[in-house]
Amino acid sequence: MPTLMLNMRNKTSLFSIILCFFLAGFVFSESKSEIFVVEATIEDEKLSASFEMIEIPGKNYALGKTEVTCEVYEIVMGENPSSYAEGNFPVNTVNWYDCIVFCNKLSLLLGKTPVYSVNGSVNPDDWDYSPHGGSAITGEIVCHSRADGFRLPTVEEWEYSASGGQNFKYSGSDNPSEVAWFKDNSEYKSHEAGTKAPNAYGLYDMSGNLWEWCWDRFKEDSNYYRIHKGGSSASGKELCEIQFTGHHYGSRYQPCYSYYTFGFRIARNLR
Repeated sequence: MPTLMLNMRNKTSLFSIILCFFLAGFVFSESKSEIFVVEATIEDEKLSASFEMIEIPGKNYALGKTEVTCEVYEIVMGENPSSYAEGNFPVNTVNWYDCIVFCNKLSLLLGKTPVYSVNGSVNPDDWDYSPHGGSAITGEIVCHSRADGFRLPTVEEWEYSASGGQNFKYSGSDNPSEVAWFKDNSEYKSHEAGTKAPNAYGLYDMSGNLWEWCWDRFKEDSNYYRIHKGGSSASGKELCEIQFTGHHYGSRYQPCYSYYTFGFRIARNLR
């Protein structure tokens, strides 16, 4: 495990207007965004990366403009578990528990109130859990829904954001090739974040590239399955549809399971 020394730069706030004009229906969407910067020294190398959160119009939460990238994940967690991916590629081979740990570590790094606690502690160092090992977090994971830290989106939030205020089958288009990396165009590999067209809210890769873990259980009374959405570079186009919630193995999985097609996107409460 590399030595990780965190050197936090105060959040860099940048509100920009993302203007998206779509000929289909002449939809004009305006979304505010906020940029955060994370820095670290890992094995004597100084690293810096930024990520952008898009405020979802009419809602009180923001969602990551892209899936969490390898460079951001490595700075926060001290390692990159991905198969073949680095830099601006979305991080892969992460399970649901790894995502929970990342969210709290990122919140603490950037001075936000962590969303999750285990056995009363919000510090993942107290959870007796080693990321990327295929194990589970023991003890109840409590979600503090009013905290302003980073978290996984709910399925409802994910689907609403992916729609972009429109009625497309995929996130941003009815043509998956315009907005998604999937098995017909990807060579079964993920691609750099944000290289396909965004949806009307300015969100990239919500269809295809990597499956995205969500907070929700597949069944409310069980931790056995957690839901992930959006399809991946190895998925058929039908699995990349926004509303896909079928019984295919890809729509829900054990939270301790990871694979090269699994990634995630983060959310944050605004008020």
